[in-house]
Amino acid sequence: MKPSKIAQLLTLMLTPVAFQSAAEQPTHSTATMQLEAKQTCIVQFNDSISKFDVDGRVRGMLSASNAQAKHVYKHSIKGFAVKMSCSEARSAFGSDSDIVSFEPDSLVFVSAPPPGKGKNKDNSGDPPANQQTPWGITRVGGPVDGSGKIAWVIDTGIDLDHPDLNVDRGLGFSAFTSGKDRSPDDGHGHGTHVAGTIAAVDNSIDVVGVAAGATVVPIKVLNRNGSGTTSGVIAGVDYVASVANGQGCANISLGGGVSPSLDAAVEALGGSGVMVSLAAGNSSQDANNASPARANGANIWTISATNSNDVFASFSNYGNPPVDYAAPGVSVLSTKKGGGTVSYSGTSMAAPHACGVLLMTNGSPNSNGFAVGDPDGSPDPIISL
Repeated sequence: MKPSKIAQLLTLMLTPVAFQSAAEQPTHSTATMQLEAKQTCIVQFNDSISKFDVDGRVRGMLSASNAQAKHVYKHSIKGFAVKMSCSEARSAFGSDSDIVSFEPDSLVFVSAPPPGKGKNKDNSGDPPANQQTPWGITRVGGPVDGSGKIAWVIDTGIDLDHPDLNVDRGLGFSAFTSGKDRSPDDGHGHGTHVAGTIAAVDNSIDVVGVAAGATVVPIKVLNRNGSGTTSGVIAGVDYVASVANGQGCANISLGGGVSPSLDAAVEALGGSGVMVSLAAGNSSQDANNASPARANGANIWTISATNSNDVFASFSNYGNPPVDYAAPGVSVLSTKKGGGTVSYSGTSMAAPHACGVLLMTNGSPNSNGFAVGDPDGSPDPIISL
């Protein structure tokens, strides 16, 4: 499918809702959300500024300009998202020599349709009565015991009560401050599916993950429609950087247009020691055209998708760099919001396979075979334990 068709499909299936004030208005149209994003500017400071000085700097700047911040960033990039256009922000703050960029906020979406929608509709019937091992888990060498490992799922949240997931709700985070999405509980289903592939418990129900039984932490940056803003995703990345102590793997199965600020935040998270698995994207184009897929640096891996015959998925983004590995991403069975299982496709499903492998290999993954038909002519190795 051509990129334009993918974009049209996402627009039809994912009715976006803006973060913060708009979180209470789930009927917002895409046009309204785009307008609100245009009225938000991501202001980035020089990284030499101490994280301890950011709050004071931001308070002073906001007070002088009678403005409001949506988010403040201290642990990945240094800066804030302000409720004004970048033109207004430049006028208000442009004389500050410690500001390195003004970036308009933008829309971000899950890197797959929601469960039960479009061509990825679940046709599997009733959930299995007994535990199944999905083909992708076997393909990457799992399952293995992931006890003691931790995965940060930067997504739509996670079903906090799913019986097949070991969820740490106490460490959970939501970029939403009002409305139904302020809880890290999953209102969409995408994050729950991702979490299951990484770490579903090895028991008698549903499925088993690559790093079975590892702790999964819900970092909600996308709403119940599977959409959000770049400024909110950076807030989630910044939160993980503040609490992870360089431990675990952060899975980021979402994407949008090019955002240097988001790329910088993800690269800083990797630089802190947290392993980061990024979905390459589903637009059948060069992954360098999408953020955060294009982010590159220490402890960062971008993942394309293959089917059960190791054939490169027709929807998957490509390009070396930034793509490092391929992983199973077609007809992937995993945990479903509310219990049970669902099967669907996307590079969103490939990235968590890689995240589980990264957890269990401490960031030194192996590979087993190559993606067949990789359009960039440099076949991606298929990640494996």
